[in-house]
Parts: sequence; C-alpha cells; structure tokens
Amino acid sequence: MREYRYITSQQELEKLIGQYFDGMTTIDEEKALRWTLAQCQWRSEVIDEARVVMGYFASHRQQHRRHKAWATGYRVIGIAASIAILLAVGTYAMWHLQQPGDQCIAYVNGQVVQSDDQVMAMVADDLSRIDNAANVMTDQLSSMGEAIEIDNE
Repeated sequence: MREYRYITSQQELEKLIGQYFDGMTTIDEEKALRWTLAQCQWRSEVIDEARVVMGYFASHRQQHRRHKAWATGYRVIGIAASIAILLAVGTYAMWHLQQPGDQCIAYVNGQVVQSDDQVMAMVADDLSRIDNAANVMTDQLSSMGEAIEIDNE
C-alpha cells in the first residue's frame, strides 16, 4: 500500500483542491489529494466537483493504457492502407500515361467512327437539331400563353 500524507480536515482538503486547480501543488500533495478524494466521506460542492474532474482524468488514463496496444495496431494498419492507396494511385497514373491521348471515337448505329472531323460534324448536327427543337417548343409555349390570355379577356 502506498503511503500518503494524511489530510485531517475538510477545510484542509478544500484548500488543497484550490491549490491543485491553481497549479500550486507538489507531486506528493497531488497524490495525497487523489487518495483522500477516493477514500474520504466528506461532501461539499468543491469536493464533489474535484471528484468528478479528477475521477474523469483517472479513468481516462486507465482507458488510455488499456487501448495503447490497440492504438499501435491501428497506426500500423493506417500506414499499410496509406501505402496501398499510394501504390494503387501510382499504378493507375502510370497506366493512364501509357494510353493514347486526344482520340475522338463515336459509335453510330453500332458502327465505330474514328475520324475527328466526322465525329465533330455529327455533334454539330445533333446540337443544331436540339436548338431547332427548343425553338419550336418555345414558339408553341408562346402560342399557348397567347391563347390563354385571349380566353381570359
């Protein structure tokens, strides 16, 4: 069993708590404070708050010790995953650099069209058709709006 300085009164304990939170205690006084808070029956707002705060830190330290081995394992797994991701990205980048670039290919009715001029002409034709269809729809909607306005008069 550890030997601690005995705190003999509630007032002495509350004074030591104040010194602890002001950062004015020695290591031995802190040990005595922790031991007394864990063992004594005294109750006050100051003592109960100190128990809560110091109890949290004590349980947090114990939990940290228990999970320290797991943290090391997770760190190793994280490093291995990072290396795997870097290798995958590097492999993809190397593969992508070896592929031919700037090639225009279109599939029209199941036929491959590889001529850039032919593909661009087809795209321009499709865009023109879409523009014409949009203009027709705009005209029709405009006519419908005019008809509704005439009916409302």
